[in-house]
Order: sequence, then C-alpha cells, then structure tokens
Amino acid sequence: MIIQAGTDDFPRYWDRVLFVAGLAIYTAGQVLINLGRDFVEAQTPIDFAHWLLLLGVLFLIPFTGRLPRRNLHLLTIPLLIAGIAAVIGMCLIDFIFWSLPAGDLENRLASELIATPSIWPVFITIGPNHVFSLALMLPSLSWYRASRAGTALVVIGTLTVMLGVQWFNVIGYAVLTLGYGLNFNGLRPPDRADS
Repeated sequence: MIIQAGTDDFPRYWDRVLFVAGLAIYTAGQVLINLGRDFVEAQTPIDFAHWLLLLGVLFLIPFTGRLPRRNLHLLTIPLLIAGIAAVIGMCLIDFIFWSLPAGDLENRLASELIATPSIWPVFITIGPNHVFSLALMLPSLSWYRASRAGTALVVIGTLTVMLGVQWFNVIGYAVLTLGYGLNFNGLRPPDRADS
C-alpha cells in the first residue's frame, strides 16, 4: 500500500507544529521576495527575505526525520532532504548576490553560475521549485483519509507553485500551508501521550 492507513505513527505534535510554522515562515519569505529585486537588495542590515526562506526550511527538518520509513515516505524523505538542501543552496547564492554591489562583478558571477549546470538548475530552478514542492506534497497524501480537503489544498498549492511564477508562489505556499493545517486537525493538541 502506497498511502498510509492511519496517522498513529506519524510525526509528533510539535514536529507538525514546527512543520506548519516553517511553511508559514517560508511563505512570508516568498512575499518579501516578490516585492521585487530592488526591495530585496535594499534590505538592511540583512537580507530578511532569504533569511525567512532559510529559517522556514530548517523548521521542516524535524518532521522529515520522523516520517515512517515505509510506503510513500521512502520516496518522500530523500526528496524532502534534497529540496531543503536546494533551498539552502539557493539562499546562500542569493546572500552572495545581495552582498555584492550591482554592476559588472554581479553580472559576471550570474553569467558563470547560469552556465554551470551543476549549480544553477540544482539550486535555483529545478531544486527549490520542483523537487522541493513535490516533496512537500507527498506527505499530505498520507493524511488523505483524515482530511480530503487538506490534501486537496496541498495538491492545488503544489501545482500552483510548480506551474506558476512570482505571486503565484506566494498563493501556492499559502494554500499548501492551509492544507497542512487541515491535515493536522487544525494543530489542536493531541492527548499527552502523543506529544
């Protein structure tokens, strides 16, 4: 069976809370990114947009580590780890661009990175957008029986992110976050034995 039969051995309550909080923080970072390049480059003293993206994905790690090692999650775990790594790499690259003065050096670096297939697609285009988004959708399928609406929202949010650009990413991640909130029963605290 590919989809999990029950949710009894799923990540603990606080791992789910961190996961949804991470998605919300990541969505906030997407909002700042979509305010435009000039806005991102003008942020001081740090690049708040990419720090939010980075912190958001770091909050996803405990949940990932507690997924059961069977069924659909045998694919989900490595994909989610790869997606998180891709987002971290993207943030590092964008931190470097943020720190450089606009001009010839920045343009030459961008040209070199775009021409390097082991960097640009992995950390800028395919990894953070497609691998990360797909990996975020897969765990939701295990909650299909608990919340069909939540799983449907996660799938819609994922497709919006994968097929859209700019503000569609914000909408997609917001819908995805809402879907996980429904999957996790509105994040209501469970009995003490489950936390």
